[in-house]
Amino acid sequence: MKNFAGLLFLLSLLMGASLAQGNPFDYNVLGVIASSQNQKGVALIKHKTSGRVAAFREGHDVVPGCRIEKIFRKTVTFSFNNKFYDLSVGDENPTEVKSTPAVNVADNLVHADGIERQGNTLKVTRMLKDNLVGENLNKILMQAAAVPHVENGRLTGFQLLEIDQGSIFDIAGLKNGDIITHINEQPINDAALAIRALSQLKAATSATFSYIRNRKPMELVIQIN
Repeated sequence: MKNFAGLLFLLSLLMGASLAQGNPFDYNVLGVIASSQNQKGVALIKHKTSGRVAAFREGHDVVPGCRIEKIFRKTVTFSFNNKFYDLSVGDENPTEVKSTPAVNVADNLVHADGIERQGNTLKVTRMLKDNLVGENLNKILMQAAAVPHVENGRLTGFQLLEIDQGSIFDIAGLKNGDIITHINEQPINDAALAIRALSQLKAATSATFSYIRNRKPMELVIQIN
C-alpha cells in the first residue's frame, strides 16, 4: 500500500501537481488509497476537460476553494462553497451530502463505549450494534477487504486484507490474512451463502466466526448484550 501511495505521487509529479480551476463536478476519481487511523488517504484525480491528472492527500485543496475532506475505500468527499460532495471511483458526477463529514464511532472503536474484548469473545451492547449495522454499515464493510480464498480449485472462505486500525475487525483481534471459513458453523464456500449468513446476523444476539490463521483454526465469538 505504501508503494502504491508513492506511485500515485510519482505519477502526479510526472503529469503536473495542479489541476485546472473547477468544482467537484469537473473531476473524476481514478483511484484511492483509503485513510486509516495513522495515515491520510491519497486520491488520484482527473480533470474532465483538460485531462490532467494529479494525486492529492486528504485535507489538501485540489484547486483553491475545492478541498478533499475525506478519502474512503471507494469514495472521496469534497468541500466546495460550504457544501460537501461524495464522488466514487468511476462515477461521472458527485452527490451532495447534507451534513459535514465527521469522524464518528464507526471510524475508530478503540475508545468507544459499549465494546469489550475478552479472549476470543467480543461483547457489544445492543445500542452500539444498532449504530454499526444501521446507517454506518457501508462504512464498516469498507474497513477491510474480503477476497475469495481458493484451495485446490475450491472456494474455502474469504480472506481479510487491508484491515483499518480501530475498526471492528481490528478490535475483534482479526488480522490481515485471516480466512473466514464459517459463520455460526455454516460454511461460507460461495458468495450466496456468505451473504445469507451475514444477513442473518442483523437479528442475532450472538455469532461465531471460524477462521484460519497461519493454517491454525481459530474462533471469534460476538455477544450482543
